[in-house]
Amino acid sequence: MSPALPRVFVSKISWWLFGSILLVQVAISIMAIADGAYVVPVFMLPSLAFMIWLLRSTYYEVQPQTQMLRVVSGPLTWQIPVTSITRIKPSHNVLSSPALSLDRLKISYNRYDEILVSPRDKADFMEALRQLNPQIQVG
Repeated sequence: MSPALPRVFVSKISWWLFGSILLVQVAISIMAIADGAYVVPVFMLPSLAFMIWLLRSTYYEVQPQTQMLRVVSGPLTWQIPVTSITRIKPSHNVLSSPALSLDRLKISYNRYDEILVSPRDKADFMEALRQLNPQIQVG
C-alpha cells in the first residue's frame, strides 16, 4: 500500500475585508498624488505586495506520513503535531492569524496553544485531522 499523500486546504478569503483595505490604500494614494505627495504611494507598495503574498500563499497542509499540520501564510510557517491537537471549534475572532476569512476554526493544541485558520472546506479539513487523531474534540 502506498503512503498517504499530504492534503492541502486553501484558505477561505473574505474578499469584502481585503477589498476594503485595498480601497483605502488606493484612496489615500490618489489623495496624496492630488496634493503632490508622490512618495506616499511608494510607501503603500510594500503593504500591497505583502497583502497579495498572503492572499496567494495561505494554506493548511495535513501530512499523514509525519502526522503534522503545516500552516503557511506568507513568510510564516507553523508545524503542529496532529497528536497534540485537542479541540477544534468554530470562531469569528478578529485576532491576527493565518486565516484570510473571519469564518474561522480555532485549533487548540499543546495544552495552552491556539491557532486560528480558515480552510475553505472546514468539514473536510476537520475530518482529515480526525483521521490522524480521533481524540480531537469538535465544537
